[in-house]
Amino acid sequence: MQPMLSLVPSERSRTDDGDAPLAAFGAVTLARRLEEATRQLALTQSLLAEKQRECDELSRTLAHDAHSDALTGLFNRRKFNDLCHAEIARSVRYGTPLALIMVDIDHFKRVNDEHGHLVGDRALVDLTRVLAGQIRASDALCRWGGEEFMILAPHLDRVAAVQMADKLRAAVAGAEFGAAGPLTCSFGVSTLREGDGVVELILRADTCLYRAKHTGRNCVETQADGGTATTL
Repeated sequence: MQPMLSLVPSERSRTDDGDAPLAAFGAVTLARRLEEATRQLALTQSLLAEKQRECDELSRTLAHDAHSDALTGLFNRRKFNDLCHAEIARSVRYGTPLALIMVDIDHFKRVNDEHGHLVGDRALVDLTRVLAGQIRASDALCRWGGEEFMILAPHLDRVAAVQMADKLRAAVAGAEFGAAGPLTCSFGVSTLREGDGVVELILRADTCLYRAKHTGRNCVETQADGGTATTL
């Protein structure tokens, strides 16, 4: 006797056929979720990269501001001290000369009193341009404070440093400073001696500058190796 064929789907067949659309729907949904998650991840990575760039830029700005004079854009005193320590160490290590030129604007208080601080500030910026245009790429020009500037000059002995200072003096005396009128500067020059630190190098330059301010101004003062004063 032949078995009878049932035309009614079995329970297992009906279940399998019903699960297929659900499985397909689930696969599509999972793919969409994965695609959305991937998109969100890419967006998050892009935002993080942008924030990192902003943080890097802010870090560079803060580092620049910490070492720069707000008015002139030159190195400030803190940065000068760091540079001076480094250059002294380099000079001692390699046995090369190092000079320091200290600059002070003559009668600058008169400019501020007669023309106001805005004119005085403009004059400081203009003086920065004049000095920067006369020094070497290896020299470091810093604003020491007020109307005083420092120039750290590696590989210059006393004679060469005095020549540079006098070139700067002549450049300032021949420059135009707008409403501030003509300006001159006094210069004190020191060179590194055995056993010198930053304080000793600055102190000798300051002593020479003080002497220049009290012996006529618009001149260069230095000390010979024996400590005697010389004027240019």
